[in-house]
This record gives sequence, C-alpha cells and structure tokens, in this order.
Amino acid sequence: MKIGKRMNLKVGSASIHYSEYDHAAVESRSFTILQADGRKVTWQAGSLARPFRDLQMNSLESFNDVGAEIVKVRGNKDLNPAAIERICKEKIEQLTENLLPKIKTVTQNMQTLTETVQRGFSSVSPRNSTDVVGFLADQELRGLVRGMSSDDRRAFVFAARQGGHPEIVEAILRANPLLSGLSSESAGSLERAGIAASRAEDVAALRHMLAIYDDVMATTSQTCMALCGLVDNSGGYKLRFEKWRLGCDGSELLREWLNKLPSRTPAEKPEATKLKLEEKGEQAAETEGVDADAA
Repeated sequence: MKIGKRMNLKVGSASIHYSEYDHAAVESRSFTILQADGRKVTWQAGSLARPFRDLQMNSLESFNDVGAEIVKVRGNKDLNPAAIERICKEKIEQLTENLLPKIKTVTQNMQTLTETVQRGFSSVSPRNSTDVVGFLADQELRGLVRGMSSDDRRAFVFAARQGGHPEIVEAILRANPLLSGLSSESAGSLERAGIAASRAEDVAALRHMLAIYDDVMATTSQTCMALCGLVDNSGGYKLRFEKWRLGCDGSELLREWLNKLPSRTPAEKPEATKLKLEEKGEQAAETEGVDADAA
C-alpha cells in the first residue's frame, strides 16, 4: 500500500497540501478474523475505508468551489465590508453542513474497524468443545508452566515474547492466566506478541489505514481553515475545524492498540532463554508454583 506524492491546491491567496493514495488497494483489503464460536471468516475491512476517499474528494472540491465563490464575493465592488463578511460566513456554514455527515460516517467506520479488530485478531483459536484430548494437553502444558521456578517462568515469558514455545502459549491463552501461574499483564503481553508475529502484514495494513484516516482528517481541517483565512473575523470557525484533526474515539483506540504491539524481529530462540521444558515435565504434576509477578 503506497502513499502517493504530495499535491498542492490553491484558490486566491489560500493554499493547501494533500496526499494522493491508492485508495483502491486500501478498499480491497480483507482480513481473516476469529468469531466468538471459533470460526474463521474473511472480513472485507477495506470497505470501511471508502468514506475516506469520499471525504477527501469532497473536501478538495469544496475548497476549490467555495474558495472561488468567496474570492468572487470579496471582489464584488457593490457590496460593503459587512455584507461581504456575512455572505462569506454563510458559505463557510454551508461547507460545514456538507462535510459533517461525511465526517460522521468516517468516524463510525473507524469505531467499527477498531472494535472488530480487537475482537477478531486473537492469536489463539478456542478448542472445539468435543476435543477432550486437546483440553487435557492444554491443562498439562499450563501445569508445566505453573510448576516452574520464578526465574524459569520469567525466562519462559521472555522467550515466548520472541516467538518461542507457541503450543504452550496457546494453552496459556485459552484459560485464565492464573492457572499457568502468570499475571494477566504477562498473558496480555504474550497475546500481543502472538498477534504481532502471526499478523505482521495485517498490522501493517491497519497502520496504513490509520495513517490515511489521519491525513484525510488533517486535509479536511486544513481545507476549511484555509478558506477561513479568506474571511474576516472567522476565528470561531477555525477552532471548530482544528478539532477535526484530533481524531475520534475509534482512531485513538486503534492507535493505542497498535502502539502496544511489539515490533517484530527475526524469530530466533536465544540459547540463554531456551528452556529445558522436558526436564520440568516430571515436576509439573507434583509442584504448585506461585505467580512470578507476585513472587
């Protein structure tokens, strides 16, 4: 997904810069997500980005058209300054009314995108309710971790964050982390590491979508603020438009979620953290461990 070159648009003394995007590539993006019943389905997430294109195009067209109208009004010698200001402000109001519904749609789609990603990007599939052997295997692996010493458990968590011991990590994440002797914070870090490792391309695509959202909202804000620069006493409008570039609840939640994911490095298991888990197996059934974080 590539970001195109920066472009410039000018009307009168007002000027804005914006970026060209391969919107078609963004809008065709799909993700495989995990549903609550454990089924994996294909989700056409890119469709949620289509309003981004509409908002950007509408903002640029409005800048060109409304800007030309404002320039024409300002050049009308038959109007006094008060009339010019009133008419120009009316055009700013019309511009705002035109853009607000599109901004609302973009905001709603960002919320939907974030909520679906947070639910569906789990790195672990739940066991089938009839998979008795799988349940017993998970219990054994959790007991193995629970029976480790505090130092070994910390070493295990470190190695698991680097991509090691995937079967054990899955067993941990399928149940309450306390059953493995881990805190919820430690289990959360393993979950995030798993997402970063298994969905590197999807995570990169989400970062691009968020970057496009940010840029489109910034362009929309700058478009309106630039037009306000052509209108006298329009400071109140500028404050409103400045808020548009601050993002919405959905975009900030997605940004926070992405920022918590670790950066991925080549998956190698350092010898210093490679655990001799087979030697721990015999001890797991006899030893009850305590939470490493509480120790």
